[in-house]
Amino acid sequence: MKESTHFETKDHSTLQQVPGGLLIAFEGIDGAGKTTQAKAAVDALRRRGFDAIYLREPTDGPHGTRLRQLMAKGRENVSPQEEFELFLKDRAEDVARNIRPALDRGQIVCIDRYYLSSMAYQGAIGLDPEAIREANEQFAPRPDLILYFHLPVEIGATRIRSSRSEGQNLFEHQAYLEKVAEIFEKMNFPQMVKLDATLPLDSLHQEVMRRIVEAIKRRGISVPSGAKDNG
Repeated sequence: MKESTHFETKDHSTLQQVPGGLLIAFEGIDGAGKTTQAKAAVDALRRRGFDAIYLREPTDGPHGTRLRQLMAKGRENVSPQEEFELFLKDRAEDVARNIRPALDRGQIVCIDRYYLSSMAYQGAIGLDPEAIREANEQFAPRPDLILYFHLPVEIGATRIRSSRSEGQNLFEHQAYLEKVAEIFEKMNFPQMVKLDATLPLDSLHQEVMRRIVEAIKRRGISVPSGAKDNG
């Protein structure tokens, strides 16, 4: 299955690894900028000498492709439960093929959406967020750090309309996103950090990296000084 975007360096063998790996989930409503921040974090980590990779969900596998079709064209005759099961199957493949192997190698995994998004997005169409969490945690490793990019829904909707020529997809209608955001706001994971997604990109990146560095240091690993951008 074609999957992650890898940020290669000339000498991959010199990249520093984290014992047991580190899983960082980037979460938030559409338009919050988490994809930009996740990719920037991987770049910054690799410049600092860490072996980091970017993953995203839904994946490019068969179940993820089906989900992306639903997002773009409509749910058709798919029930909320069937949609949830597609996400569950897609994530199970991602865990088996990408996430666990990367963690076993000691890599820092920056994942653009994880099962918290399932809790919020499928919860917003009537499923129980807690049941979704329990079903995922039967096989999916818990994130070491959850970066939640908080953004007012009206700003997210404006960003989507201005940046995507195709407009909002099914999962991005403003009324729906209001329900999604409400569920995100109620989450109380101890490793979850709420970030202000209205900050300028550079300022938000610096805060992301500060939080990631803290997570690395909690493992007892020293973090070398940053590159020119201090990221």
